[in-house]
Amino acid sequence: MHPEQRGTDSLDTALEIVEAVLAVVRASPQDLTWQEHYASEAELVDDLRDHADRLRRGDASRLPGLRHVLLPTAPLCEIATSSGWSREYLALANRLDEASA
Repeated sequence: MHPEQRGTDSLDTALEIVEAVLAVVRASPQDLTWQEHYASEAELVDDLRDHADRLRRGDASRLPGLRHVLLPTAPLCEIATSSGWSREYLALANRLDEASA
């Protein structure tokens, strides 16, 4: 695979992951208690939307930040665990790791 194609595939995968996280977050109330990164659900949604918008444009400048919030014990892990979607979180976080390798 050509290196440029691999980068595009990685961005496409990251976008799919962000969109999946957004769908889960929007589907039900989220418990933000165990993390300090997001002050409100609106802030969480806005941040995820910004990630998605940038990825759609081919802008990978926030990809390290996305990886960070998806790390174990990072904000999205804590939100997913306390909100009841930890299995989905784990599958999505692993998928991002695999796409980034």
